[in-house]
Amino acid sequence: MKTTTPAPVTTSPVAHCGLVPALLARWPAALALLALAANVSGGADAHSTALIIVIAATCYLGAAVVGRPRSGWLMVLVCSGVVVGAGLAGLDPTVAVLVLGAVLAIVGLVRPGADRGEVARQTVAFLGFGAVAVAAMLTGPLPAALLGAGVAVGHAAWDVWHVLRGRVVTRSLAEACFLLDLGLGLALVLVAVAA
Repeated sequence: MKTTTPAPVTTSPVAHCGLVPALLARWPAALALLALAANVSGGADAHSTALIIVIAATCYLGAAVVGRPRSGWLMVLVCSGVVVGAGLAGLDPTVAVLVLGAVLAIVGLVRPGADRGEVARQTVAFLGFGAVAVAAMLTGPLPAALLGAGVAVGHAAWDVWHVLRGRVVTRSLAEACFLLDLGLGLALVLVAVAA
């Protein structure tokens, strides 16, 4: 009986060590780090950070209203569209997203079948994060940087709470949001220290 040796299978070292699958599994982190780089490349800005936090709170609220965690990513697209549309129409994007959040809160609190407790929790968070974000946009440079850093780090903690709870939004969105929020908050702390 003749024995044959199978031909060796050649794989790249990257595929062999599982680096590609590991990176693909971390796509939310990569997306967050790209967004962070884009937002701080010209220097950290409290106004941009405030808008991002308002968007984040609106996405969480929208996902609670819909009642499906995956809808959080859809809300990212919706909020992005609102920001672009507001800019094209000459409107303030932050005000436009705040109006969207207010409408979502009302719909969620009156919609039959909605988890009113979760919608109420997200509405309170939206109002709190929104108030601090707007305050950051209306003050001078140093208070704006401190308020912006505080609201960003505060929302990063909110993201961690959602990762631990496993509710409202997907883990991927909460993780991406955490990295973006924390990075923006730390960048603004550096701005405040330098001022």
